[in-house]
Amino acid sequence: MAVVKDTVERLSGTIALDSEPGQGTRFTIRLPLTLAIADALLGRVGTEFFAVPQSAVREAIEVTAAEVRQIEGHEIIPYRQGSLALVRLAQLFGIDGVPPARFHVFVIGSGAAAIGIAVDRIVGQREIVVRTIVDPLVRVEGVSGATDLGDGRVVLIIDPAALARVVKRRTARSFGSSSEWGRIRA
Repeated sequence: MAVVKDTVERLSGTIALDSEPGQGTRFTIRLPLTLAIADALLGRVGTEFFAVPQSAVREAIEVTAAEVRQIEGHEIIPYRQGSLALVRLAQLFGIDGVPPARFHVFVIGSGAAAIGIAVDRIVGQREIVVRTIVDPLVRVEGVSGATDLGDGRVVLIIDPAALARVVKRRTARSFGSSSEWGRIRA
């Protein structure tokens, strides 16, 4: 019961007991309405874990390092008769380590707006409790919140739409108004 009480309190909720001899015990747990539970795919980069909302993932693919191409300082991979801009979470969050020869990519978005989020390995699927990050000093573009895995490890929840905007801005600066990026993406 202490674990349940601690978990409920960490979620800014309350727990109450109402017990009557011979009748039983009623537990009442109240959680804030802002609490959200979502299905997510978990990816690992080095020793860090990240959650990507499953609703945003179109598919997950495996890629070899040999398939990655550099164009104007940006990584792309071949994808369905075209190419896909790649966002490596290791680079985005400054995670040291040797990139694996084979890695996984969560494909998000569609058409020209599609991007790939690269992780070393897909760990699995999980229901997560979404905790938004409300402190403006802690806000990180591309992160919508955090959760924990139940063993004390904090996991950042990736915001795919924000990452897509980051990639779009980055490529627009590199390619300017040229139509080269359009040819690459097509």
